Amino acid sequence: MKRGIFFLAFVFLIGAATDGARAQVQIGGYVKSFVYPNLRAPYELDRLGSRLQLTFSRPFSDRGALFAAFNFNYDARQAASNGWRNRQTGLTIYPVEAYLDLYFKTLDVRIGNQFILWGITDWINPTDNINPWDYLNITAEIEDYRVPVWAARVHVYLGDWTIEGVWVPEFQPHRLPDPEGVTIRQFVRLPKLSFFQGGTRIALPFRIINVSLSYYQGYDKWPTYQAPQFQPRYGTNIALEKKYFWVQIFGADFVTTFGKFALKGEGAYTLTEDKDGNDPTIRNPQLQYVLGIDYYATDQLTLNVQFVQTRRFFYRMDQEIQAALQMRVDPRRVPEAVENSASLRTQWSPINFFSLQLIGVLNFRYQDYFLLPILTYDVADGIRLYAGITYFNGPAYSLFGQSKTYSRAFAELKFNF
Repeated sequence: MKRGIFFLAFVFLIGAATDGARAQVQIGGYVKSFVYPNLRAPYELDRLGSRLQLTFSRPFSDRGALFAAFNFNYDARQAASNGWRNRQTGLTIYPVEAYLDLYFKTLDVRIGNQFILWGITDWINPTDNINPWDYLNITAEIEDYRVPVWAARVHVYLGDWTIEGVWVPEFQPHRLPDPEGVTIRQFVRLPKLSFFQGGTRIALPFRIINVSLSYYQGYDKWPTYQAPQFQPRYGTNIALEKKYFWVQIFGADFVTTFGKFALKGEGAYTLTEDKDGNDPTIRNPQLQYVLGIDYYATDQLTLNVQFVQTRRFFYRMDQEIQAALQMRVDPRRVPEAVENSASLRTQWSPINFFSLQLIGVLNFRYQDYFLLPILTYDVADGIRLYAGITYFNGPAYSLFGQSKTYSRAFAELKFNF
């Protein structure tokens, strides 16, 4: 059904592009080939294939615009895993973004499938709670590791202030690896006002500092694992239900510059359904904040370092460990009341058309870490080569350690048109 809808939309846009009355439609996009070898034995290819992205845009007078981007993705590994049933096996067609923009005197409106990214810090953003992450597909391009959502978004301009409102009627969680030794039963418990997912953000620029305040309410995109009332009596795995509970998130961020430095910070208080910390199977209220500094050494070299802390309130670790043991989950997976991390991002362009970027995150408790080095080379006008490694390491019970099997290299050759 979804494929049929996407195909009809595609045919409509092609027709619009060839219609003389709609000659303003602009068509663009890219073609790329990709290969993703896994870095763990037996070193199989995770992905091998090509992608065609077609983008369509059309302004109408000065009151609005249309934009749509569709991916036609062919993965030979997916085709092989499905037994090469037919020639279309391994092909997926899906929209990346598809939205309508409306422009008024003091406000803008965007309705449709889109990316809405909040926050000012790098890679770790406590206030960025609208678009889910795809942690199984970390690569060089944001459209691969962030998931667009259908939303209605409005910006209201009041002098130097900007007020943003977002409504997101559909819930989408983060895409995460499941814990080892666990059979997951997917389950979403809907609150009574489930269609009131959304939030607001106010941007307040001052002379020497830019500040924003935000509020979001909706499902927690991080799952909570709970044991069902009845467990199967066969197999070695335990069955857990993956549930998503309602949260309210109050956030703020700031950035200020001085010379070659930029100081920035971001934090959010998450109020969960376990307001008093009495239910060990639901996440406790928590405060997470990030403090970082950018250093622009030269036009070719930049460096960012950040400190991250998460503080859980009304937290009783003994209760949490007891609940984990009852679910036969490794108690070392239970987080501590206060946890610290650090992140690094550096980018260096030693010569024209060539750049190196390194992103890294280290969790102090178990010394588990994530690394993402990326090489970018502009081969010719409109042709770009990406090569890099997505690397997870740490104990199996740690955040990044549980993703070891997703460590892989990647290479992509991309032609924009």
